[in-house]
Amino acid sequence: MYKVPDEDYFRIHHVRPRFKDDVENVLFYMAHCCSTLKVLPLNEYKDKLNTMIQLYPENAGKTEKTINNWRTEIAALFGFYIEDRNAQKTETGEMAYFLDKEQDLVQFFKFYLFKFQYPGGHLKSDRIKEFIDAGIKFKPAHYILKMLYEAELKNGKHLGITKEEATHCIFNDLRVTRDYRDVNEVADLILTNRKNKVEYEHGGDITRYAGDILDYMVHANLLDERHGYFYLNHTEL
Repeated sequence: MYKVPDEDYFRIHHVRPRFKDDVENVLFYMAHCCSTLKVLPLNEYKDKLNTMIQLYPENAGKTEKTINNWRTEIAALFGFYIEDRNAQKTETGEMAYFLDKEQDLVQFFKFYLFKFQYPGGHLKSDRIKEFIDAGIKFKPAHYILKMLYEAELKNGKHLGITKEEATHCIFNDLRVTRDYRDVNEVADLILTNRKNKVEYEHGGDITRYAGDILDYMVHANLLDERHGYFYLNHTEL
């Protein structure tokens, strides 16, 4: 069983919206809702957006806590709106305006992944401090793309990566997220583990964060997913 050394282990995480199986419809809907609100006082923006969320199919009868979570999780992860508590106002973000106007989910996820990093505003302030104290500075999409690209150049064939491999060899290892471990070392580690039939701890809760980023990279047409392996999409090279 593969295990990151204790001194190098840090479980990376981010907000996980609860609409993952309906990404396209939910994001288009929420982008449109936010775009109609523009700039409003904090509570007015919140109340109007919550009302719109309740109107989304399958949300009828959902608790206020669930509706609030929808709203805040989308804002934290995708920047659809920005709250200014000093000015007591909420303003719709550029990402919402872009998606509502262009209706281009692929380009939306490209923009999103280009900016997404740890630590970032998708974390609560106390968790941001944990990441800073650990010395983490990590852009996952950048690292994954570079690793797969360099591995193909070196080995002369496609390298795919699983969610388990990404979780344990990249996301939860400070040698990568803090020290930016050479991508060829990580690719060699993954291939060596396969050769030696090394197993990884797995399951939805364990691999969920790396899995989210890999899935978002598929939405962005940066990766293709085949039988649980994620490969570079060479049409987007």
